[in-house]
Amino acid sequence: MSVLAALRALPALREYSDAELAVLVTAAVEQRMSPGTVLCREGEVGRSCFLVVSGEAEVVRAAAEGERVLATIAPGTFIGQIALVDRGPRSATVRGRTEGVTLELSRDVFERLLSACSPLALRFQECIAVAGIRQLRAATGGLARLLAQAEARRSVAPGPARGGEMLSYIQTAATEWGVSLDDLDAVEVVALDGVEARGARRRR
Repeated sequence: MSVLAALRALPALREYSDAELAVLVTAAVEQRMSPGTVLCREGEVGRSCFLVVSGEAEVVRAAAEGERVLATIAPGTFIGQIALVDRGPRSATVRGRTEGVTLELSRDVFERLLSACSPLALRFQECIAVAGIRQLRAATGGLARLLAQAEARRSVAPGPARGGEMLSYIQTAATEWGVSLDDLDAVEVVALDGVEARGARRRR
């Protein structure tokens, strides 16, 4: 099966048109992935994003006790899109968990697509904005639930590792997007024509 056919078969990419997927396959670099293959490394400056076409990858971060696996990445998932619009360091390492195939889209190519008003690049911009808002608000929501549970059970405090993990997640997400937690609290996802599309600042 060709990469284009594989992409068309992924439910996660059903909103992408055939033309957009064809542009992605042409613009991105196909790579084979094996267990342990590093796609991007924590602390390094990001210059591209990745799409898992087949197989699985995992997101890991350095911790005091060693490595901590944060998530498993399934086919159809984009990784590291923030690197397309920001030159900051990677917040985590992503490596292959199984054999598979990925597509790598560099920032330079993305910027050329954006300059040409490519529908694919414009869609990426929108997805980056929405994903960032959801990630940050999910992090603060998780912390709020954790604190509420601690308040409800005063005799049972949350373990330091669990609380520290949530705080670390929030700080990482906020740093990636260059906002403070106060800024985050002022952001919400709004609906345009019935579709969640972008962030707006709340009126206080």
